[in-house]
Amino acid sequence: MKKYTWQTHKIIKETEDTITIHFDKAEQEFTYLPGQYLNIRLTVNGEQLIRSYSFSSRPSDEFPSVTIKRVTGGKMSNYILDNAHIIEAWEIEAPFGNFVLDRQVAEQSMIVLLAGGSGISPLYSMLKNIDSGNRMPLLVYSSKTPEETIFWNELEAMQAEEKLNICYSFTAPKFISTKMNHIAGRFNLLVLRSVIKRVVGEVAEAHYYICGPNGLMDLYKDALSGLNIPQDHIHIEYFDPVPINVNDLETDGTVKDVMVNYYEDSYVNDEKQTFECTSLIEVQPQQSLLDAMKANHIKVSSSCKNGTCGACWAVKTDGEIRMIHNGALSEQDIAAGIILLCQSYPLNADVCVTVH
Repeated sequence: MKKYTWQTHKIIKETEDTITIHFDKAEQEFTYLPGQYLNIRLTVNGEQLIRSYSFSSRPSDEFPSVTIKRVTGGKMSNYILDNAHIIEAWEIEAPFGNFVLDRQVAEQSMIVLLAGGSGISPLYSMLKNIDSGNRMPLLVYSSKTPEETIFWNELEAMQAEEKLNICYSFTAPKFISTKMNHIAGRFNLLVLRSVIKRVVGEVAEAHYYICGPNGLMDLYKDALSGLNIPQDHIHIEYFDPVPINVNDLETDGTVKDVMVNYYEDSYVNDEKQTFECTSLIEVQPQQSLLDAMKANHIKVSSSCKNGTCGACWAVKTDGEIRMIHNGALSEQDIAAGIILLCQSYPLNADVCVTVH
């Protein structure tokens, strides 16, 4: 994971409330996997915000892109939709996430993508990386109307070229269609299971990728459960994981000393200088490393505090910790000692952490 400063290459209006931003990375080397996401850092009305957005491009594209939808109360998303055309530079940190399309799985198994609303973004990135010459993928996609369906034209073209099977659910009350793959109203368990069995055939052999609103994701999971799909064939992107009550965490009840290496900026004669600092801090029982650092006035980037955005990543160089959620990290990240401070609790007195 690294920090970048990118410019805007182009902006595409997908629907009335959705845009795709293609970034010019200025020939910087950058790689990611289909399904991963980036963090954007912006100052909005004097408040510094960090938000996560999935890549909707494929890794081989020259200009990486994210697709952003206007949402009620969305400080960052709504600001970007209103101001993207005048934002000159984007502060990016990437890539994050272990919700990825495995190349070997895509080559050997049929892929079923189950989406809702803007949850199509990471699945669209995956879809463009699937060779339909093996087994044509199936997309199950719930939206309000065709006009409000993100990537509608591209998906219809892929279906016409027989690169994709699609089953839509359009939930707008007055929606009517005579097309066989259009369902008026919400999906239900019977319809989902029927579609999957009809199109997929050997349902237990396929791999399923789910992203969308929590309620719809639960419906998709229930449908797959009723088809006896192996758990290791179901891949889910949670933007809002179920929070853990820290009072339920088992600890030995002792305060742990943790060594923290970090960097601080200081201005000398109006010139910014960065200093490397080391502090030994106390971490109380059931206190996360993030909360302990903030209590000791160590500046740490953070946003979601539920382990999904990845903003508070750091490197553990010694000791043992317990990390509750690690959805923002890949297996390679974890193997390299990267942790999420908001989800990490020290288990012994040997913990040493370097903050990026």
